[in-house]
Amino acid sequence: MSRWPILFVAAAVLTCAPGCETRRDTPPAVAQAYRELVGSLDPASPGASVARLQEFARRNAAYAIASAAEAEVKSWRGRLDEAYRQARDLVREDQFDRAEAVLKDLAQAPDEPAGRMAREFLEFEFFNQKATRLLQTGDVAGAEAVARKLRTQPITEAQLSATERLLDTASAVDKGIEMTRVTALQSVARMIQVYLHSSYAEDGQFPEKLTIDSPGLASLRATGGFANSLGSIEGYTATRDGFSLVVVGKDPRQRIRVTERGIEEVR
Repeated sequence: MSRWPILFVAAAVLTCAPGCETRRDTPPAVAQAYRELVGSLDPASPGASVARLQEFARRNAAYAIASAAEAEVKSWRGRLDEAYRQARDLVREDQFDRAEAVLKDLAQAPDEPAGRMAREFLEFEFFNQKATRLLQTGDVAGAEAVARKLRTQPITEAQLSATERLLDTASAVDKGIEMTRVTALQSVARMIQVYLHSSYAEDGQFPEKLTIDSPGLASLRATGGFANSLGSIEGYTATRDGFSLVVVGKDPRQRIRVTERGIEEVR
């Protein structure tokens, strides 16, 4: 035989090989496993469902049933995209716990566009947005906790810089809030001091007892500043000539001593 027919046959075989590959008949046990898999898929967890289907298709790629699994994956793709949009909307609504659960589910399917986007979003931007929103709503401690955890992750130099700036802002806001609370507690301390001097002027003595619930403080408790700033009154003592007590803020670290002579922060 001349070399030309041989080359022709070889070329035909090479051309046919990819298209001529066929999958074998599916064993009954594998077919049963697939039916059980499909029956157990959870629409509320599309990422995990797709990941299980893809793993089944890879594991049983030699059998015809793999084609059915691949087709089933295609039918789930719309659910993945919908879930990703839902997760992003939940972030905008400050429902971060629910959003994170959806995103982590989607991230289990990294071969799909929605899975890749979810994984990328979780690497930095999700937590950056969460920390920023917590800071905006006044939860400085929560924002700092998220940011400090984020900067321990393998993020880029630019992302780390953004995280450090966020922590700088949180620190400044925290100091501003602390100063505001101290000022408000100082105002409460002065009101209590005035009340005690007024009681002495009217009764010729200071009250024997004084707590946050004392009847004499009823008019003060009615004011918003008093109720919002004062956590408790501790260590009240009174003599014929003077008194001493400590007002404690809602933040128990804020403590101001009040005497007949004046007020001072307790360090």
